[in-house]
Amino acid sequence: MSAMVFAQQPVELVLWPDGAPNSNGLTGEEQELQPNRISNVTHPTLTVYRAAKSNGMAIIMCPGGGYSRLAMDHEGHDMASWFCGQGITYAVLKYRMPNGHGEVPLSDAKQAIRLVRQHAGEWQIDPYKVGIMGASAGGHLASTLATCYDNEIRPDFQILLYPVVTMQQNTHGGSRTALLGKNPTAEEIRRFSNELQVTADTPQAFIALSSDDGSVPPSNGVNYYLALQKNNVPASLHIYPTGGHGWGYRDNFTYKKEWTQELEKWLKEGVVFPKESNPVLRIGTGYLGTKYVANTLDGEKEEKLIVQTQTVDCLTFIEYVLAQALGSSFTDNLQKIRYRDGIIDGYPSRLHYTSDWIENGVRQGFLTDVTAAHSSQTMKLAVSYMSTHANQYKQLAGSPENVKRMAGYEKALSGKQVHWLPKAKLPDAGLPWIEAGDLIAITTNQQGLDIAHVGIADYQDGKLHLLHASSSLGKVVISDEPLSRMLSNHKSWTGIRVVRMSHTKNN
Repeated sequence: MSAMVFAQQPVELVLWPDGAPNSNGLTGEEQELQPNRISNVTHPTLTVYRAAKSNGMAIIMCPGGGYSRLAMDHEGHDMASWFCGQGITYAVLKYRMPNGHGEVPLSDAKQAIRLVRQHAGEWQIDPYKVGIMGASAGGHLASTLATCYDNEIRPDFQILLYPVVTMQQNTHGGSRTALLGKNPTAEEIRRFSNELQVTADTPQAFIALSSDDGSVPPSNGVNYYLALQKNNVPASLHIYPTGGHGWGYRDNFTYKKEWTQELEKWLKEGVVFPKESNPVLRIGTGYLGTKYVANTLDGEKEEKLIVQTQTVDCLTFIEYVLAQALGSSFTDNLQKIRYRDGIIDGYPSRLHYTSDWIENGVRQGFLTDVTAAHSSQTMKLAVSYMSTHANQYKQLAGSPENVKRMAGYEKALSGKQVHWLPKAKLPDAGLPWIEAGDLIAITTNQQGLDIAHVGIADYQDGKLHLLHASSSLGKVVISDEPLSRMLSNHKSWTGIRVVRMSHTKNN
């Protein structure tokens, strides 16, 4: 397993640690009928392979097996390295068999997408770039999720390989019997015939199959494509002349190179995500509830890029969100954000003062100083706290050289004029030029410091609140009270500076 591809060893998550909400009536332990052919799944799981350099996308794969078993290798784990190499976090769903209870596998798929979005911050993925994928009967499960959802679990795209789609005449008989039983009602047949459930809001799709598929009639994928077309849903259909059924990621499929290249190209250029005005806010809300822990970057003797998104402080929270929102490589972005001109050169090269952090972002072109354009109030920076309180910092306490370098950076920053907004000028409703998703830096009158706290602007019921990592509450929260009242309740907080991410890159 290559360290160049995976960020770490795969993680297996239990879907229902407190017990599933429904039952398929099966009991006992799962069985491995043949190598990597699993049946009688009673404890569904999601195995997650994180990309070493995330592009923000995630795919949940549903292996096939006629709804009676799961082909966990060529329609599951074998694709992990390939997807992760594209920067995509890849997760394999081991779902429960329906055994005539059609809602059971669907509930597992819904829970899988919830879990991925709940871990979006930790895994450096965009919660609105999560796709569902499936092969054969797994394709039926994927297309069922894509046509039967609420907003919380709607996939952002779907990938179907030689899918079962319909439960009508041209279905795969074994899948239908396993899903709906031997005597389904007309309503059950219609309900699980996914070509009949397509709407204009069905997620965009990539479909691949073989003309000579003797197990699942090609009309399943073709009619689904036509239904997507009829509803103006972007879709790409690839039909290969030979190959039969069940090729997955196998090397002996004649057209493996073609389908993998086409999918890779589609994922890079064909998938369209909504252009949003505030991806920072959307990604930031994915961190709600994340534990607050101070000084998570100071545990190592040697300064290096630390990524520890499961615990944050007020500034690392902002850094992780911004690194995700910028797109492309999370770690490259993070280094550019956290270190002066993106260069790691010992402890003092980290941007400890938020004003220095802002100036670095503006200089590199990924931040805009919004306050400078909208507030005439200026202040002269005067920072000295770290060098004059060196004993409070492990990396300074025993290093006169680091103290000297830090004092030099403080001197270079001090005396600079920056624009700010005094707290008396900020109403509860905020101001028209402060947008949701803007980064808020709270200024302070504490001697030797510039900024006391940072967060993200979020409007709730017409009032400006702060999405932030709260030390007092011990987690990432949206403030109960408007930002203006937060400021008035802290005597040492004097006002705010507002900066904005300059651009996004969709990769």
